[in-house]
Amino acid sequence: MLRQYFEMKSRVPDAILFYRMGDFYEMFFDDAREAAPLLGIALTARNRDSDIEAPMCGVPWQSADAHIARLVAAGRKVAICDQVEDPRVAKGLVRRDITRVVTPGTVLDPNALLPGAACFLAALSPAPADWGLAFLDLSTGRFHAGRLAPGRLREAFALFRPREALLPDGFELPFASDVAVSHRPVAWFEGARDGAGLPVTSDDPAALAASAAAAARAYAEEMRPRGLPHVLLPEPLKFDERMRLDASAIATLELFESSEGDSRASLCSLLDRTRTPMGARALKDAISRPSLDPVELEDRWDAVGELFANPDVRGSIQAALDGIGDLERSFGRIAVATAGPRDVAAWAAGLRRIPALCAAAEPLVSSRLRRVIDGLPDVSDLAARAEQTIAPDPPVLVSAGGAIRSGADAELDSLRELRRGAQGTLLEIEAEERRRSGIATLKIRYNRVFGYSLEVGAAHRDRVPADWIRRQSLANAERFVTPALKELEEKILGAEERIGGIEARLFADLLTDLASGAGRMARAATAIAAIDLLAALAEVAETGRWVRPRLSRTPRISISSGRHPLVERHRREEPFVPNDCELSPERRIVVLTGPNMGGKSTYLRQVATIVLLAQMGSFVPAEKAELSPIDRIFTRVGAADHLLRGESTFMVEMLEAAAIVRDATAASLILLDEVGRGTSTFDGLSIAWALVEHLHDAPGKSGFVLFATHYHELTEIALVKPAVANATMAVKEIGGRVVFLKKVVPGAADRSYGIQVAELAGLPLDVTERAREVLSNLEKQELDVQGAPVLARRAGESAGAGQLLLFSGAEELVLDKLREADLDRLTPIAALALLATLQDRLKG
Repeated sequence: MLRQYFEMKSRVPDAILFYRMGDFYEMFFDDAREAAPLLGIALTARNRDSDIEAPMCGVPWQSADAHIARLVAAGRKVAICDQVEDPRVAKGLVRRDITRVVTPGTVLDPNALLPGAACFLAALSPAPADWGLAFLDLSTGRFHAGRLAPGRLREAFALFRPREALLPDGFELPFASDVAVSHRPVAWFEGARDGAGLPVTSDDPAALAASAAAAARAYAEEMRPRGLPHVLLPEPLKFDERMRLDASAIATLELFESSEGDSRASLCSLLDRTRTPMGARALKDAISRPSLDPVELEDRWDAVGELFANPDVRGSIQAALDGIGDLERSFGRIAVATAGPRDVAAWAAGLRRIPALCAAAEPLVSSRLRRVIDGLPDVSDLAARAEQTIAPDPPVLVSAGGAIRSGADAELDSLRELRRGAQGTLLEIEAEERRRSGIATLKIRYNRVFGYSLEVGAAHRDRVPADWIRRQSLANAERFVTPALKELEEKILGAEERIGGIEARLFADLLTDLASGAGRMARAATAIAAIDLLAALAEVAETGRWVRPRLSRTPRISISSGRHPLVERHRREEPFVPNDCELSPERRIVVLTGPNMGGKSTYLRQVATIVLLAQMGSFVPAEKAELSPIDRIFTRVGAADHLLRGESTFMVEMLEAAAIVRDATAASLILLDEVGRGTSTFDGLSIAWALVEHLHDAPGKSGFVLFATHYHELTEIALVKPAVANATMAVKEIGGRVVFLKKVVPGAADRSYGIQVAELAGLPLDVTERAREVLSNLEKQELDVQGAPVLARRAGESAGAGQLLLFSGAEELVLDKLREADLDRLTPIAALALLATLQDRLKG
């Protein structure tokens, strides 16, 4: 047995091997040591305390899928080694073979999948310039391929969120990631490419994409050797035709999870009024890849608008969607022959809901909805084929028996009739032998090892007829068989075995037939997902009082009374204060000042969220919104995720600022929040000032900019740069306490209200009072701590209200001399001499 085990293990050295032994899957040696703590099961051993001790653990075969799901969720691969021979007919050791391998990126088991999220395998084909890139979701058959510069792979992974990446030996992901990575030899990649009929040497875009796609398919076929009929040709990845969103923007805008890591508090969760898992996955895709095409945007808004305006029709559509289920993933399991009879019955029932969906959508006239509805393929024949084969209330597994409908197969019906008749004959034999022996307590029993027997109590042994044949002796009973019972047993067991074989064959034939409808099922799933998504967006728009955006023919973002949907939803203790935003070529950059907790960061995120919602095809939370398509949203806001990688906050700020300067275009939206705070005040302000100037002076490389800052000096840029405007968060002081009005108004803040915010946060009174003393002294530049004077202004800083002088040391000295001069006592000659001295100082 161990020789067989090691032979199987050698084929999957990087996987935990589930080795079937009777009713258990066993793991041995290092696999057992690794799996036991992850599964929370006991680690035992065979031949303990000997030189051939074999550490082991095991799980019942019925619960194997749940345990496999836990291991895969922990980033492990699992290979399943099954018995492929009937133990009853095996001569010696039962033959076994690896029937499937489950990896994080090739999961099909529903227990290991999130219904509303894709499960992508990423395959990468490195090249000197761009890399080939493919994403395959084996659970649905969704397949995409394209090429991308290595520097943008992190961005692609943030959008598709693959669970596993496949690379040639010697290559790693060119960015830090927690995605599970698998490798194959370079020769294996070349073989996959050659098997797809690609040129031996080619780095053109199409060949790069096809090479990655070939690797993804070959790897998935390794895991599922029975074939992948539901995986069709890959769709091209056209990154430049969609708004670019990097990991920073996705996190800042809380698209898929909140800043605390809660997916229920994300924008996706807020929008998810979908009725099917297919629609939920389509929603994530729409959020991840907003459109840049004005025609497509108008098309989507028309569809959402019609469903918004017809709530009764929308309600009927959503009612029909409620019973459809996850046709896409169910078909994926059918295609690779892992679906059970109950899965197929539920899938067929979902198909039967499609006509009701079409009928509910019949009144709709918008072009996008009509294309989707009219393009729904007829799949009624697939439903009929399943219904003609599967029993009305089928078991989970075909091996349990009773999966096939009566009338589906004449031989099966005949055997079942024989089995039913045999049950009656058993009762007749029991009654006859009870009469003949006079043993009233006689019973016919069945045992998997000994078969059918006449069982009598030990007290009645002397009354047993002579022609009974003893089969088994128990402590308090004896079991016997008669020639008639033996003959009937052979008929029953023969019929049972043949019934099981026929049911298994008929079910396998059914799965094969259904898999031939892969193309139609893919189109049907896509259409249903699109309808579900549009209906969900219309529902959100109605309940949230959202409006249809308008496209601007000129570069512009114009929002009236915009609201941040997440803040409005989750912070209901006070009414949300809406705000306007006006950005245009004449007013491209807004420098936003104001206190902490004043709402600056919320405002920045709000504008970007409204833009993203519009370009994914949704209505938006505002009274009015008009915008031109934005090609990318840049965010320089937080750095917590980078700190774990050993990068300082300031270094992250500078890396992201450099990316903005390098990659932004005239159609980009840039959010900058407190840039420069990670270093000294003087350095930070200098960099922030220079960055705003650069963004202003390079209009073709900056687009629209919202710059939130505590550096109030930056507001002076608006005096010399015409496309820069100042705005501030309104604040009111009442009785020495500050009230944040959360309203964006023109102008600049004159102070930061840091001490007041500290009071609101609960800092002790003695601390805040002392802070006021320190602030007053700093403003006078006369603070004396333990006799040591601090000359903040001479050093270039004033710690009072965050002010700082934009002058060199010589210029600062000149200013000090001018302040100290007593003009009432200065004679004209002395004044001229002073001016000459100061001028010389500046020149020197």
